[in-house]
Amino acid sequence: MPATKKHIDWVKEYFRKACGTPVLENFLGVTLDSAEEGKVSCRMKAAPAHGNIYGTVHGGTLAALADFAMGVACVTTGKRVVTIDMNISYIKGSPVDCGLRAEGQVVSAGRRIMRAEGRIYGGDQLLARTQASYYITGDFTAEDHPRR
Repeated sequence: MPATKKHIDWVKEYFRKACGTPVLENFLGVTLDSAEEGKVSCRMKAAPAHGNIYGTVHGGTLAALADFAMGVACVTTGKRVVTIDMNISYIKGSPVDCGLRAEGQVVSAGRRIMRAEGRIYGGDQLLARTQASYYITGDFTAEDHPRR
C-alpha cells in the first residue's frame, strides 16, 4: 500500500517536533528539509559536541545522521521499521562548525525487510556513503496520525 500525502505530512511534522525534544535528533540538531515517499533530505550544523579529539566531526555523528535519513526515508513509505544492520564508508573528514546534509533513499522494499542508501555531504563534498537494512515491524495506521 503506497503512503499517502497525509502520512508524509505527518512524518514531516512529527520529526519537526521530535527534533525539539530530548532525543538523539535534538542532540544532533537535525532538521528535515524535504520528504517524499521513500526519499528524504535533512541537515544539521556540526558543533564541537559532535567532534572528536582531532577537531573533525566524529564518525558516530555521521553514522547517526545517516541512520536518521535512511530510517525516515523508510518511515515515509507508511511502514514502522527498526535498523538491523548498517554500513558506512567514510570518504573525507569534515571540521566541526560546518553544515552537513544527509540524503536517504529506499532502494528495495520487501514484505519484512527494507534496504536504503544514504549520502552525507559537507557543502558539495561527499563525506560518507551508507547502506542499511531495516526490519518492518508493521504499518502506520490512521490512529497514529493526530486528529485535527
